[in-house]
Amino acid sequence: MSLKQLVDKATDKSNFADLKAYIKFCDEYLHYISDNLQAIIISQNENHYQFFQYRKEGNFQITRPINSNLMYHANDFSKVSKEFLKIL
Repeated sequence: MSLKQLVDKATDKSNFADLKAYIKFCDEYLHYISDNLQAIIISQNENHYQFFQYRKEGNFQITRPINSNLMYHANDFSKVSKEFLKIL
């Protein structure tokens, strides 16, 4: 999935009608960033804060700081999200 497809999906509220749709989007985004970032910039002061820099497709934009303690990696998320739904 491309960055444009992810943005288009995120801006269409009908794609988020239930919890499974949110989980699916998160999974798609995490898989995208696992292979398609230009760089991950780590804050000097707080090393758990990271900035993602997109490639040319995202005009080399840099995100706001992201607390990596609150993010899963794509492989971990796939496993944990299944357990999350079972618990609910």
